[in-house]
Amino acid sequence: MTATVRIAQLYPEILGITGDRGNVRALQVRLERAGATVDVLPVGIGEELPADLDILVIGNGPLSAMRGVHADLVARGDGIRSHVADGRALLAIGGGAELLSNGVTTLEGETVEGLGIFDATVSRTKKRKVGYIVVETAVGRVIGFEDHASEWTLSDAAHSYGRVAFGQGGFALPGDGDQPARGEIIRVVNAIAANIQGPMLPLNPELVREIITGVADRRGLELDLTIGVESLDTYAAGACAAIETLVHGKGFNSIQL
Repeated sequence: MTATVRIAQLYPEILGITGDRGNVRALQVRLERAGATVDVLPVGIGEELPADLDILVIGNGPLSAMRGVHADLVARGDGIRSHVADGRALLAIGGGAELLSNGVTTLEGETVEGLGIFDATVSRTKKRKVGYIVVETAVGRVIGFEDHASEWTLSDAAHSYGRVAFGQGGFALPGDGDQPARGEIIRVVNAIAANIQGPMLPLNPELVREIITGVADRRGLELDLTIGVESLDTYAAGACAAIETLVHGKGFNSIQL
């Protein structure tokens, strides 16, 4: 019997401004080519998340959008926390990721309550970090584009999933000697948060495989992640190679707001 994997994108009409549908599509296509049937479910305010969900994706949006979904998200808090505690996969980007922290402090000093999925606080800043970013992780380099005006403070640096090799990243890490170290991706169990946009997953097949492998291991599914993906991997490698030729060139990486 073909396995069915269920992916939900939460608030796609509101938190989905930086290609977040592309992250869903990257997961869907590779799962289907590996032999799974995939149900993709857009879930809006007031709509129910399925109990048998495998992957939850929450995308990016401005502070106004975050406020717009806040009450509904808080009402879902126990369910999302259980989803993560059960080892199910979650990917949160930008504003969606901030809402899963312990809370966000705005430039005006207001605190927007978070769900506490990621044990960190977020402060909005006047400095906007913009540009290509490269993060060294356990599954290899994760490459993409950062565009955010926030600084995270992690309660436990061990939750950082790799270190920034190029770019600014979202949070500080303990450095070696006088060398400052930065992180960008946070991982708790199979929940991942980042500010890498554009979207992130199509450029980074190894990270997609890591997420899918977690789903397969939890469900006891036998999926062959090597079938029919040569062209996807080739396009991703070419795009990443092009970015890597640019990261040491002239450009800008911050905007003062």
